[in-house]
Amino acid sequence: MNKDERISNILNILDAHQKISIKRLSELIDESTSTLRRDLIVLEDSGKIQRTFGMVTLVPNSNIEFSSPYRLNEQTAGKKIMCRLLAKRITDNQAMYIDPSTTLSFLPPFLTHHHNLNIITDNLRVAVATSRMSNLHVFITGGELKPNSDSIVGSHAIQDLAMFRPQLAIMSCSTLDMHGAYMADIEQANIKRQMIANARESILVADHTKFKNNNSDYVQLASFPAWSTLITDRKPPIEFLVRLRRLKVNIIYPKI
Repeated sequence: MNKDERISNILNILDAHQKISIKRLSELIDESTSTLRRDLIVLEDSGKIQRTFGMVTLVPNSNIEFSSPYRLNEQTAGKKIMCRLLAKRITDNQAMYIDPSTTLSFLPPFLTHHHNLNIITDNLRVAVATSRMSNLHVFITGGELKPNSDSIVGSHAIQDLAMFRPQLAIMSCSTLDMHGAYMADIEQANIKRQMIANARESILVADHTKFKNNNSDYVQLASFPAWSTLITDRKPPIEFLVRLRRLKVNIIYPKI
């Protein structure tokens, strides 16, 4: 497994056990002690786990907005899959809001064959990448630069975004369940709510790790069916599919 897969595997095991010995964890993931140690250091530095006396504990309060550089390297394969699926939903001559999620930072390369797209964003990575593409017109909001997030927040950003009525508002979230989507950051949630209200259609993009039965993110972004479409990288649980289809939410994922 590569690094992203190993770390995801470790977190899945900890999600099931909450606390486990390093020896037992090493047996379950079938990796060398040195590789496991490096992965645990990454997780500990990001605030997701604690290590004490040969034990590893999952930090129970996960409503933390982890830094953009860390999140950018999580689930990269899934993010690219979702952005490829998303690009197929985008048509020429559309105006769209793109949020500051690391997921959507992978979108610009999939827009190279589109024509006359108008991008409205508070995502610095998207703004820089799209500014080099002659087929796109880019508007970046004013406001406060949020540390370690590559995003712009605050009242000025909301005022700027209030001027627009795009065809699409495209966004991700921290977690989601059968009722709605959640954020760990209230400022970013406020901006996304503004664009859900302004846009003619909203699309949610979230990888399989964000589906939670018991999540601790305390800021509800919106309830379903605020988004007409959900794009994810794996087939969601059947009960989730049934509920969202009942709410007439279109669910897109790779058909393998």
